[in-house]
Amino acid sequence: MDNTIQETLQLDTILDAVARLTHSDYAAEQLRHTPVQDDLAGVKRALGLTHEAHRLLAQDVMLTFFDLDQLSVIHTKLEQGRLLTVEQLKAVQAALVNWRRLGIVLRQHTDEIPHLMDLLAQQPPLNGLRDRLDDVLDLNGIRDDATPELAQLRKDKDKQSRQIQQQLSQFIGKHSHEIQGKQLIRRDAHYCVQLKATYKHKFKGTVMGQSSTGSTVYFEPSTVTKTGLALAATVAAEDGEVYQILATMTGDVEDHWTDLQKQIALLSQLDQIFARGQYGLEHAAILPKLNSQQELHIVNGRHPLLGEKAVPLNVTLAANQSLMITGANSGGKTVVLKTIALFSMMVKLGLEIPADEGTNLAVFDQVSIDIGDQQNMAAQLSTFSGEMTTLVGITDQLRPNALILLDEIGSGTDPEEGTALGIAIIQYLIDQGAKLVVTTHYTGIKNYAVAEPRFVTGAMAFDRETLMPEYRLLLNQVGASEAMWLAERIGLKPEILSLARKQLKTQE
Repeated sequence: MDNTIQETLQLDTILDAVARLTHSDYAAEQLRHTPVQDDLAGVKRALGLTHEAHRLLAQDVMLTFFDLDQLSVIHTKLEQGRLLTVEQLKAVQAALVNWRRLGIVLRQHTDEIPHLMDLLAQQPPLNGLRDRLDDVLDLNGIRDDATPELAQLRKDKDKQSRQIQQQLSQFIGKHSHEIQGKQLIRRDAHYCVQLKATYKHKFKGTVMGQSSTGSTVYFEPSTVTKTGLALAATVAAEDGEVYQILATMTGDVEDHWTDLQKQIALLSQLDQIFARGQYGLEHAAILPKLNSQQELHIVNGRHPLLGEKAVPLNVTLAANQSLMITGANSGGKTVVLKTIALFSMMVKLGLEIPADEGTNLAVFDQVSIDIGDQQNMAAQLSTFSGEMTTLVGITDQLRPNALILLDEIGSGTDPEEGTALGIAIIQYLIDQGAKLVVTTHYTGIKNYAVAEPRFVTGAMAFDRETLMPEYRLLLNQVGASEAMWLAERIGLKPEILSLARKQLKTQE
């Protein structure tokens, strides 16, 4: 996406807002770099997915999405040939389970979401991997019955642990005077009693450690040594069996990683689609009609970043019509221009439009924009030079089916020369088949637009009582700059106004 368009229209702000509705940094970052669709079919497909998600969310359909960020670490470990941990295997399992749950919910609405169902059909065949992970893992880690060998080893371990605890409890009961505390302590897979240090040579057995003060030793009586050694051997064998299970499952995940990446991409895509749907729901957006004939019909369009301050925009342009907007400064001309440009770009990013039903937008192959102060101090370019540099780029790179938006064309230089250049550039662009939305103060450019049948004129409403702009676009009107009238209302001396009016007549 062109950086100038993204920054000028604040598309990055909108994409950030949508990205915050995703459930992982992975999906959010992909959404911020959503590719711009240029073809009508691609735009319809992306908007169709967004609209279906919007409708499901409006019905309070509950969907859960997995945090995909965990899986990037897993990919790195696999590339390094390292063993996956239990938690990492559980992350893969959770992603697969999440996909299954999403599928179950979405299939309950098959008739309402044909585009999403087509996406769901792309799911890789990973049921076998998911079932094997289910057979091996539970909430506590590796399942006791993950393999027959592990099941037997854990039974032996439990039996040996109970025998040792029973023997130690008997020892504590017989020698309570020599015992520091009744709680059993584990040291290096050995169960120990807390024996007062002064009695450590009284009994046969092994000291496995001591407290920080040295007043207590952790003692394994000889009566449990044999069973303790058997338990240690069993624990070692259990660790070995768990290692083999982890190695087997790591290999299984690695064998299916290509399909897992496809699954991750689909989960991320769904997360982004539903984030776009949620954004549309929150902004009362609609799925607009789309066309490839440069027709434009916006019904009560609202700039999404203005919130409740947004004044609804209504504008209709036929296939062969461009728009010339005139009127007082601060009257909202630039907001109108930006709203039209923003809507044209939003649909190309798969975003619904905050407008009313009946809105019909053209899908343009190219959107170019010249808005704001073009002065470039670093390049030592004046405002006019900066604007001309931008316009040279627009005219040189013009493609068929383009939407061109020009704010105050020809400003920053002699009005007569600015007017002549502005008209010439406008004439060239519409002759090449571009659709234009232009704002101007220059009378000559206004008069050109009135006489040119391919232009619709529009003026921004201005309240003469309150001296405030109304920010409403009035079609088929030509707005005055209101400079003389406004200066008079504000209180400029009559003699100065008289001189100004005489000067105007002289220029005429």
